[in-house]
Amino acid sequence: MSLALQIVLLVLVVIFLLAIIHLLRKGKLSLKYSLIWIFSSIILLIMIIFPQLSIQVSKWIGVEVPSNFIFMLEGIFVLVILISLTLIVSNQTSRLTRLTQAVAILERRIRDLEEKNTGSESKKEQDDPNHLESH
Repeated sequence: MSLALQIVLLVLVVIFLLAIIHLLRKGKLSLKYSLIWIFSSIILLIMIIFPQLSIQVSKWIGVEVPSNFIFMLEGIFVLVILISLTLIVSNQTSRLTRLTQAVAILERRIRDLEEKNTGSESKKEQDDPNHLESH
């Protein structure tokens, strides 16, 4: 890997990390959801700073060209990110369903109480013939 390419990649990954940190500070990104992005960026930084490491690891696992190893590594990170996002969406969907059900139950209770309250007031009016005179 040429020095110029290393510098460009290093700058891009650092900018990406700074963007993630900025989103964390502003509260637009939760720490638990950003950990995979931070982790993958750190791995990329290590591979960029120490290109011999990617060459050695690619030889060790049987990948002939180190750039293919990097693409494979990033593909794995993308899959992990997709799985984590799918889990988050699934969890949020379940929570939303439970919340919607709870709201529906509470609305029904309120409606029943209002009907019961309205019914008891009309019963009082029927039982008390002087009810209108007292107002």
